[in-house]
Amino acid sequence: MSGALLAFTAATALTVTALSPAQAAAGSDTTEVTYRGHTFTVPDDWKVVDLQKSPATCVRYDSHVVYLGTPGAEQDCPATAFGRTEALLVEPSDVNATTVTENRTSHTYWAETKGIKVTASYGENRDRIREILDSAALPVDRATPAATAAAPTLQALPADATNFQGKGFDRCTAPSTAQMNAWKSASPYGAVGIYVGGVNAGCKDTFDAAWVQAQYNSGWRFMPIYVGPQAESNAGSCGGDCVVITDPAAQGAESARDAVAQAQGYGFPAGSVLYYNMEHYNEPASTAKVLAFLESWTDTVHELGYRSGAYGSVSSLIEDLVAAGAGYTQPDVIDFARWDEVETTQDRAIPDDMWANHQRVKQYDGPTEDDPNRETWGGVTLDIDHDLLDVGEGGTQPPVQKDTALAYTGPATVSNGSPAALSATLTEKDGGAPVPDREVTLTLGPTDHLQTCTAKTAADGKATCTIDKVAQPLTATATVPLKATFAGDEAYKPSEASAELKLQYVTGRAYGLSAQIPVLVLPIGIAPTPDTGVVRAADAKTVAPACAAPINLLVLSADILCAKVETKIGPSSSTATATVEDARIGLPGLPVVALSGVTATSTSSCTAATGSTDLSLTVAGTPVEIGDVPNYTVDLGPAAKLVLNEQIRTATGLTVNAAHLTAAGGVDVVIASSASDAYNCA
Repeated sequence: MSGALLAFTAATALTVTALSPAQAAAGSDTTEVTYRGHTFTVPDDWKVVDLQKSPATCVRYDSHVVYLGTPGAEQDCPATAFGRTEALLVEPSDVNATTVTENRTSHTYWAETKGIKVTASYGENRDRIREILDSAALPVDRATPAATAAAPTLQALPADATNFQGKGFDRCTAPSTAQMNAWKSASPYGAVGIYVGGVNAGCKDTFDAAWVQAQYNSGWRFMPIYVGPQAESNAGSCGGDCVVITDPAAQGAESARDAVAQAQGYGFPAGSVLYYNMEHYNEPASTAKVLAFLESWTDTVHELGYRSGAYGSVSSLIEDLVAAGAGYTQPDVIDFARWDEVETTQDRAIPDDMWANHQRVKQYDGPTEDDPNRETWGGVTLDIDHDLLDVGEGGTQPPVQKDTALAYTGPATVSNGSPAALSATLTEKDGGAPVPDREVTLTLGPTDHLQTCTAKTAADGKATCTIDKVAQPLTATATVPLKATFAGDEAYKPSEASAELKLQYVTGRAYGLSAQIPVLVLPIGIAPTPDTGVVRAADAKTVAPACAAPINLLVLSADILCAKVETKIGPSSSTATATVEDARIGLPGLPVVALSGVTATSTSSCTAATGSTDLSLTVAGTPVEIGDVPNYTVDLGPAAKLVLNEQIRTATGLTVNAAHLTAAGGVDVVIASSASDAYNCA
C-alpha cells in the first residue's frame, strides 16, 4: 500500500518577509511567514507554498515546507509518500478559541486560534516544530494529549464495512465524493483503501466520518490503513525518513490503540479489519522485531474488539509470517503485495491452509516511474494501487478480556489530618505486564467513613492519588481498611486488592502527685492525682480533669495540682502537662525538700519525643540550681535520692517526672508527671 498525504481546501493572502540587510549581515537563519495576521518564524531553508496559487500541490509531511491555505480537492499525490520530517500546514478557520493538542504516537500537533488552524508534523526534531508554533503564540507548553478514543461524528457504520469480495483500490489521497460516485457507477471497483493515521503516514486526507458514511451508503466498502513505525528507515518507499521500530511490544500496542481511536473517529465499528502497513524490508535482523511488533499489534487490536490486518511484501513480511510457526498470533487478514498483474488471492508463497477463510487481499499492481497506473472511469482519472479482496463477512471480533492483578503499593500507615498518597499497580495476571491508562479507584476506611480518590495508571501500571486529609476512626487494632478497584473494560477483566493500613495514633497521661510512704506509724498512700488517665487518640482532643484540692499531711503537702493532655492531628502529636504550685516533703531523717512553680511537659509525635521541667528547689532551706539538665540527681543521704527533670525514654515516647524522690523502706514520691507516646509511625 502507499503512504498518506494531507488534503485540504481554501486559501487566504499571505506575507513572506525577506531578510533585511541588517539581518543578512548578522547571519540570521530564519524567515517570518505571516498568514491571516499570525506570524510564524521558520528556518530560511524551508519552502513556503501558497496553495491559493497552486491548489493542486501535493501537501506532504515529508519535507521542510510551510503550506499556506487549503489544498485543492484533487491534489495529485503519488502513492509512495512515506516518512515523517518537519512540515506545517496553515489553513483558514472560523474559530476564535485557542487550543493545541498533540498525538505523540503520530508525531503531530493540531492547533487552532482566531482565523487559522495548523497541522504540524515532526520526525526527529520535535523541538523545532514546538519553536515554530511558539513563535506564533500557540501555547505548545500547554498542549493536551489527543484523544485516545474518539466518538464518530455520525452513527457507527454497520459491521460489514470492511468485508468485501472483489476488486478494490487504494491511493494516497482519498477521492472526493463526486469522484467516488463516478467510479461507483462506471468502474469494476467496490472497495477503497483509506489512510487513517500513523507516524509514517505521508499524507492525511480531508475525509471524515460523514465522507465514510456517504461512501458506505453508495455501496463502497473499506480498507482502513495505518502506517506506524517501520522495520527500517529506508523500508519500501520511506526514502530514509521513516520512524523505525525500537521497542516492538510497546510500539505495537501503542500503534494499535491509536489506530482503533482513529478508526472509531471515522465510524468504523468493533469487528472492522484494521490494516497495518509494513513496508518491504531487507535486513535479516528486522524479522524478529517486525514479528514481535505485529503480534503486539494483533493482540491489542483484538483486546479492543477489532480484527487485525497486515499489509506487506511477499518477500519480506508474508514470508516471515508464514515461517513464524505454531504459537505465533497471526493477523486475521493479510494483504500481500505481488505486482504480477494476476488477479487472484492464491499465492505460491502462502500455504493454502493459512488465511483460508476469506482472509486475504492481494495488491497485484501499482504505479511506477514508467507506468503511473492511471485509470479513467465516469470521466474521472485516478492513479491507483490495484487490489483484489476476499475478506469474508466474519463476525465481529469480540473483545478478548485479559485477567488482571491489582496490588496495593502505597504507604503502610496513614495519619488523620494529613494527606495520604495512595497507590496501586495494575498488571496482566499472566506475565505481569503493566496495564497503562486505566482508572483505578482507591477507597480508605469502613463503610461509614469512606474516603475515595481515583487515578489513571501510568506506563508502569501504577495509579497514584491523594486523600487530602485522612479522617478515620481509631479502632482497637488501630487499622484502616483499604480497597483498590479496577472496574475492567473491553480489554481487561476487573480486579481488586485489599489491605489493612495502620492508623497513626498517640497517647498521653499526666498527674500532679503520687506517693507511697510506708515507713511511718500511719503509712501514706496517694494514688496519682489529679490524673488524666491514659488518653488514646487519633483525633484532636483535650482532657483536663479538675485541679486537685490541696494536700496537707505532716510529711507531705502540695497545693494547686493540675494535669492536662492535648492531642493534635496533621500530623498527630500528644502533649501531656502536669503542674504543682507548691510542694513540700519532710521525711524523718532526711532534709526537707521544697518545690514551687513545678511544670513537667512531654510531647511525642512520629518524628520526635521531647520533654522539659520547670521548677524552683530548696533542700534543707538551701536553693539548688539544676538548669535544663535531664535526670539531675541530688543525694539526700544513705539510700535516698531526689531525681529532678527525670526523663525516661521508650521505643514509642517519653515520660517526664519533675521530681522523683526514693528512699529506703519503699518510699516513692513523684511530683508532676507527664508521659506521651506515638504509635504506628512506620
